[in-house]
Amino acid sequence: MPTPALLLIRPAARIPADAALCRRAGWQPVPFPLIRIAAELAELPVQMRQAAAAVWVSPGAVETALPAFSGSLSHLTRPQIAVGGGTAQALWQAGCPHIVVPDGGHDSEAVLGLPVWRTLNRGANILIVRGAHGRNLLPESLRQRGFQVACADIYQRLPLEPDWAQFRAAQPAAAWITSAEQVRLLFAAAPANLTQALQSLLYFAHHPRIAQALSQAGAARIRLLGSAAELENALIAERQNLIQAT
Repeated sequence: MPTPALLLIRPAARIPADAALCRRAGWQPVPFPLIRIAAELAELPVQMRQAAAAVWVSPGAVETALPAFSGSLSHLTRPQIAVGGGTAQALWQAGCPHIVVPDGGHDSEAVLGLPVWRTLNRGANILIVRGAHGRNLLPESLRQRGFQVACADIYQRLPLEPDWAQFRAAQPAAAWITSAEQVRLLFAAAPANLTQALQSLLYFAHHPRIAQALSQAGAARIRLLGSAAELENALIAERQNLIQAT
C-alpha cells in the first residue's frame, strides 16, 4: 500500500521532531503549520530573577525563551515546573537543574496538584512563562492560595495562511493536532469544499479539550492519547489497521 500521509498541524518549530517520528512509524509527514511564533523577551530575565519558582506551559515556551538566557537555563536553580513531559524534556535539554513535573497529567490541573506548592512560602513570587492569551486557571488558582503571580507572555501566536493546495495533493489519512486553538483556526480557514474532507480525517489528540474542539467542529474520528509520547505507537498501530483493510 502507499505510505499514508499524516497532517502535522503544529507550530513550525515543533514539526522537524514530529516529522522524524512520523517517518519512523511508517507515515509520510505533511507539515501544515497554522501559526507562527513572535517572541517578546525583553522583560523575561528580570521577571525570572524575581521568581521563587517558574511554571513553563509548553516546550514551545522553553524554546522561545532560550535566546533571552544565551541558550541555556543551567543557571535557574529554583524550581522550574513543567506542564507535561514534553515541557520537562525541553527544560532538561536546556540544562535546567531543578525540574518539577506531574507524574500524571499534562495540564494546569495536574500542575496545581503538585506537592511543590506546599514547600513554597505564602506570598512567594511565581512566574508563569507562556504565550499571550493563555488560560487563566493556573494564575487565578495560585493567587487564591496566597502566591504573588506574574505571567510572562513571551510570545504571540500569529495565524498563517494554510496551504490548501498541499492538503489536496497529500490526501492525508490522519492528522496530529495539539491545541484547541489550532482546531478552531483549521476549520475557520477551510474552504467550504474541503470541510467534509477535514471532518473525515482521523485525528490524533493528547488532551480532552482538543478532542472536544474537534468534535464540535464535526470531526467524527478522534483518537485520544494519554500523552504526546504515545503518538508513535498509535501511528504504528493505525498503519497496521490500514494495511489489513486493503
